[in-house]
Order: sequence, then C-alpha cells, then structure tokens
Amino acid sequence: MEIITYNIWDLPLWFVRNRKSRLLEIGRLLADHGAEVICLQESWSLDHRKALSEYLRDNGYHDAVQQAGIKRNNGGLLTFSKFPIKSVRFIPFGRWVLSASEVIGNKGVLETVIETPKGLLRVLNIHLHHQSSKFIKTKKIRLRQLRKLFRTLKHESDMPIILAGDFNEHAMMEHQSFATLFEKAGFVHHNNGTELLPTYRIGNYFVNNWLNRVPQSQRYDYILTRDIEKIDLHFYSYGPWYIEPPLSDHDPVILTLS
Repeated sequence: MEIITYNIWDLPLWFVRNRKSRLLEIGRLLADHGAEVICLQESWSLDHRKALSEYLRDNGYHDAVQQAGIKRNNGGLLTFSKFPIKSVRFIPFGRWVLSASEVIGNKGVLETVIETPKGLLRVLNIHLHHQSSKFIKTKKIRLRQLRKLFRTLKHESDMPIILAGDFNEHAMMEHQSFATLFEKAGFVHHNNGTELLPTYRIGNYFVNNWLNRVPQSQRYDYILTRDIEKIDLHFYSYGPWYIEPPLSDHDPVILTLS
C-alpha cells in the first residue's frame, strides 16, 4: 500500500509557470504510478482541480472533495483513494496572523476516512503555515495549528491515521518542540535514522528563481502514522520521489506499507 503526498504548486500567481500543462502531466504520472492514497496541496484553480479529479476518477480513484460536495476554498487540498470513502470533512486552522496569502488560503486539514480491506483508516491531508516572514515567529503558528488538530482528534474514535502533507518546516523532527508534540499525540515518523532527503531542492528550476530561491535545499513534506498496526499495516519504505524533469517546486514523498 502506497501513500503519496505532493504539493503541486498550482497557485493563481503570475510567477507560477506552466500551470495547466504541469497539472495534466501530474495527473498522468499519478494515475500511472497507482498509489492507493494521494494527498495533494496547493490545488487552487477550480478548473484545474476538476480536470485532475476527472482524470483520476477515470483511472479508478475516489475523490474526497467531489464526494463531499466541496466546491470552493478548502485550503487547496485534494485527497484521492482507491479504497471507498466513508466520510470527508475540512477542518480549518483559523487566522492567527495578518498575512494576506494565509487568510485567502484558508489552510487546514482535509480529513478522509477510507474503508480498507482490514478496516477504517483516517487520512489527514495537511498544509501548515508558510515561513512567510523573518519578523513573525511562524514556527509557533505551525505548532499551534498542529495542537488544534490533535485536540480535535483527542475526543474521537481511536482509528489508525495517516498524516501527510506540506508542513513547511525544514528537518521538522529534529526540532524538539515538534518531536515532543508528535510523540505525545502518538504519531511515528518512519525515518529510521537514515538521511532525511530534501523535497524543496535548489537544483529544481521551479525553486531556483528570484522569488522561490532558498540558500540550501529543504525538507518540508512528510508522512507520519498512528496505530496503523491495528489494521495490519507495517512500515516498508519512505522517501522523496525525484521526478525528472520536475513538475512542481516540491518533490512528492512516498510511504510504502506492507
């Protein structure tokens, strides 16, 4: 069983290049790969979203957003599953900072409960606050967003969880505040002590321009799990998928479970 998370960089801004052609190619690539669960971030164009969803539905996927009847802003999140979808909801984070892009973005979590052959699995597709300013401590905002999510989950059924998305935090599990928060909430990051490879690379020409440029490659995208052994799932492999040529400023990440 494979889970893919992928920030597809479909922002409605002038500097975001080749949006339509990239999205068509991303749809083909994902369909050909055939992962059981796909979590996408930054899907903002309703027309592009519709085209991508129709293509993946034609290739055997259930569309959480389409099934839930979400037609407008749900934080730019899309989740697809080859397993039947039992329920869907969008959990907004709220607005904790005066940032126009974050207010318009309405970031949050797209929760999708899917029916696997072994039982129900909760998939949380997430996009945390962007590192938008040197003058605002945005790490605290991202921690606050995660705490809100975990408070929401605390009073709900003890269901196995996949938590995947763009966390906008480089080397996240090396920061004690994040590591402790995830540990208390019961989440596991399956890095197994190996090198944490980047997903926002200076060698990617969508990154290496005047607006997106970073001094060094970063790791922003992650997949974590909780209680997946309850439905007989176990870690197999985990890491970025380096597509050449790149189709977004981020690289997708794949978690494979046996």
